[in-house]
Amino acid sequence: MRDFLREYLDELEKRMERILEEQRPLLERAARMMVDQIKADKLIYVLGSGGHSNMMAEEMFHRAGGLACISPVFADSIRIPHIPFGERCAALAPYILDAYNIGRDDLLILVNGYGINPVTIETALECQKRGVKVIAVTSTDYAEKLPPDFPGRHPSGRNLHEMFEVTLLTYMEYGDAILNMPGIASKIGAYSTFGNAFICNAMVIKACEIMLAEGMEPPIINSINVEGGLEKNQKLYAKYRPRIKWL
Repeated sequence: MRDFLREYLDELEKRMERILEEQRPLLERAARMMVDQIKADKLIYVLGSGGHSNMMAEEMFHRAGGLACISPVFADSIRIPHIPFGERCAALAPYILDAYNIGRDDLLILVNGYGINPVTIETALECQKRGVKVIAVTSTDYAEKLPPDFPGRHPSGRNLHEMFEVTLLTYMEYGDAILNMPGIASKIGAYSTFGNAFICNAMVIKACEIMLAEGMEPPIINSINVEGGLEKNQKLYAKYRPRIKWL
């Protein structure tokens, strides 16, 4: 009898192993970009530009073991309750960036599993126009398989994975789900969130490694659900609360 849960775990592990094996230099380059922002006493912005990719802004923000200088970019109109309509409204992108005063020499981690929707591509174009540095986290399978006139695409037909030098790939396949179960026509077992989260947390870990090697103390958030955790965070709150909208 097939063990579907074991197959699912094996598939998840296989993809994350591939990320580490094939993209370690890019992970290190992305981490270096993050460290440079921290050295300059700047924030690191995170935007999940549509659908479940939005979770990465939450994943990296005020996360136990994460960086205190992460500023999540939340835009209700592109989050899950408004899919697919919000993420297909390209005109939202400039207003989203304006709301967080994201401009020249800022760093934005732009996460979108598909890498094709109008808000994602318009955000990328706007960042290029503004001189914003971008770390892209995405995949290629959708971009390569969806036709240019697919309704969910940006009118330009451009793909996120082709727009920035530092682009980390999750290896999410077309359809997202990765498990075949006889009797069900569609695959089951979503993957994209695991790939996104692994990459985002891997960048944080590598950034910490670089900072320690350079004699810096990483600004790490402690869990507030352990004794003394909240108290340990107070110095970080004093520094970042005036600058991070949601802290």
